[in-house]
Amino acid sequence: MFNFNLSPMVKNLIILNVVVYIGITFFAQDLFGTFALWFFKNPNFKIWQPITHMFMHSFNISHLLGNMIALLFLGPAIERWMGSQRFLFFYLMCGIGAFLTVAVVDFYSFTFNNAYFMATSYRIPSVGASGAVYGIMAAFLWLYPNEKLVLFPIPIPIKVKYLIGFYMIKELLATFGIIASSANVAHLAHIGGAIFGFIMVWYWKRNDMDKYRIN
Repeated sequence: MFNFNLSPMVKNLIILNVVVYIGITFFAQDLFGTFALWFFKNPNFKIWQPITHMFMHSFNISHLLGNMIALLFLGPAIERWMGSQRFLFFYLMCGIGAFLTVAVVDFYSFTFNNAYFMATSYRIPSVGASGAVYGIMAAFLWLYPNEKLVLFPIPIPIKVKYLIGFYMIKELLATFGIIASSANVAHLAHIGGAIFGFIMVWYWKRNDMDKYRIN
């Protein structure tokens, strides 16, 4: 069974996400549109939004809880493996990678199916740490495939390669519309974050094995 111990950068990221959620939800809802991420051709888009959107969540607290629980249980092992500073860079780049993945697809849709896009995605901003979290999930899957985790409320230890692998396959199928999903969930962003996370960890593990060892 995998041992969990909270690490400093994970703790700071969780605190920041919770503080932003409380601040926006209860004291400054009018700032939601300012820090959420809009399509880059939308007049509401601001240069800081690719960063700020990953520290914001929908007003439904389950969105925040889901991301923070995953960060809480998976993040410390990745931070210990690569170090706190590199983990912060990794976290941000996974979130930005999720944004870039969606931006490319959205731009294609905007260009070739303008009427549909203007009526849907153009009007909907994105928020959440899911892109960064899926990057952490991909890293965990690559580094610790045979470790066992327990998915609450099922009290049965499941190997990471099956548990996280299931989530990755589900997101991929939902992205292509093969399985049903909620219309307001950005599955493509999850896949984008996972891809960026996998590439970075694969590269660092391959080139920095003497410096960054798996504990």
